[in-house]
Amino acid sequence: MELSRAMSAVHHTDHKRSRWINPVLLLLFVVIPYLFAVVTGTADPELSGLKAWHSAAESVYCAKGVTTVSYILLVELILVFVAIIISPLLGERFRAFTTALKHNGWHMLALMILITIPFFIAWKTESSICTRGKAFFWESVFIDVFILSILAISYNLLFGFSGVLSFGHAVFFGMGAYTVGLLMLHLAWPWWLAVISALIVGALIALFKGYVGLRIRGLYFAIFTLAFAEIFFMLAGNRIMVDITGAEDGFTFPVPDWLNITKNRLFYYYMVLLILAIAFLLVRRLMNSPTGRVLIAMRDNEDRAQMIGYNTFRFQLIALIIGGALASGAGVLRGLALKGVSPNVLGINFTMDPLLMTLMGGAATFAGPVVGAFGLRLMEQLLRDTIITVGQTEVNIGEQWSLILGVVFIIIVLAFPQGIVGTWQTRGLNTRAGWRRLLKRGD
Repeated sequence: MELSRAMSAVHHTDHKRSRWINPVLLLLFVVIPYLFAVVTGTADPELSGLKAWHSAAESVYCAKGVTTVSYILLVELILVFVAIIISPLLGERFRAFTTALKHNGWHMLALMILITIPFFIAWKTESSICTRGKAFFWESVFIDVFILSILAISYNLLFGFSGVLSFGHAVFFGMGAYTVGLLMLHLAWPWWLAVISALIVGALIALFKGYVGLRIRGLYFAIFTLAFAEIFFMLAGNRIMVDITGAEDGFTFPVPDWLNITKNRLFYYYMVLLILAIAFLLVRRLMNSPTGRVLIAMRDNEDRAQMIGYNTFRFQLIALIIGGALASGAGVLRGLALKGVSPNVLGINFTMDPLLMTLMGGAATFAGPVVGAFGLRLMEQLLRDTIITVGQTEVNIGEQWSLILGVVFIIIVLAFPQGIVGTWQTRGLNTRAGWRRLLKRGD
């Protein structure tokens, strides 16, 4: 008995320690190359203090092509990859380290790769991550991917984890963009107050939408959400409100220089990436909590969950409010990035796109919506300007993007019935179970 208690205490201590290992590794991954750039760079003589430090770092990592920072990041990536591979071979002495990399190592490595992507693109294209060029352009593409990933994560929370099918998710995304833009343009609110207000508006819309609509089930709820979103789309484009919303043309609004994607694109890139990581961790924490277990139980069998005694309406409302706030946050980021808003952010595309991303990546998986967003958006970008010549006929792939998307989606559904991540996880579990059975027979 005493031995089991001691072992339990050791495991609990290791688990607590392992929580800090990944954040510390991530912090070192970012800080080491930055400090190297500060030490080796040349500061602007007109600046002092932290601004001088930052200008010294910029003189190094904003250079065109390959830089010393690129080499340091590459070495760090290789070291982290090797550490993840060999961590299962480490003994009991490194149990906390092994536990941390086992549970979050690959997610951390993916985040590190996204941190280094601008530097590697600049390396490949001989451009700068801070001024106009290939790397600067691809930063904007990835910013869009990150925003769509947040939107897909919010949709997956409803559709994948809670079993709530919605065709009006764009209302949260669009109203987030419209709210922050209108408040900053017409009322001259500071950016932080406008952002908080936009998130609250998204949550309130979700509260109203859920309180009224969740009493309807199945396809009828989906049709209700579609009609609900269409009302906002028509209001945004109506000429009656042209002085406020700009009607079908939309409007532009000023943003602070540090949020200006033209002047500080690299900062905006990392800020949106950080928010994506927070959204990912938030949903994962929610689904691993008792509330998340109830949501999954409701998705699988709502009647049984009600028989057990759970108020399924309340839990679905909680999921809808959190999903609505996340989608509104994605809309805020898009509005700030474009420094403008138009009715298309309330259109059906921003409901269908996250649905497709969730299905392609894998519904009810944590990484699936992110994988789907990356695949869909990057595929579109890469094929948009592609022209294939067959004999004397030229085929513009970009003009046939919708057709190609349909074909790709059918292939993915056939090859990966549970989405890319979902099918990968299922087959991985089956493979490991098979090896275990085989080894037991050998014994």
